[in-house]
Amino acid sequence: MRLQHGFSLVEVLVTLLILKVGLLGVLAAQTFSLRQLQDAIQRTQAIALSHGLFSEVRANPRLAVMLGPQITRQSELPSDPTCNFDHACTAEQVAASQLNSWAHSLQTSAGASLLNPAFCLQQQAGALLLAVSWQQRGVISAAVTGCEAATGRSAFVILGGGQ
Repeated sequence: MRLQHGFSLVEVLVTLLILKVGLLGVLAAQTFSLRQLQDAIQRTQAIALSHGLFSEVRANPRLAVMLGPQITRQSELPSDPTCNFDHACTAEQVAASQLNSWAHSLQTSAGASLLNPAFCLQQQAGALLLAVSWQQRGVISAAVTGCEAATGRSAFVILGGGQ
């Protein structure tokens, strides 16, 4: 009887197959966690922008009237007023300035991670209801039709105190 030393080719191939399956599982888990991280970043950006909008509306209730039913990146905004020390701003002009400032934060880095966001503000019995939706990463979606969650769109609703 002869003693064997080392591994046979079949043993090596089985070991490589088991290692390959394990590495594919790790890669799938990493891809899943990266997708979850991107969703969390989008949700955080949406919450930050929503908080900013609520703060602006609480500071100037006229802004709620000016917002309209839905705001997206493509929404037409009022012109930015040119107030100075000689000509004080009216509440409507301040609201227009607030809206332009908030929309600028939606356009720039603060809202850059949100794809096709939509913000819908409604007043209900003295309280504010803000619905926010955005397109999920990696999903091809049609134009924004509302602030509800749909296939490929995430959403949440915030009910805040009135003015």
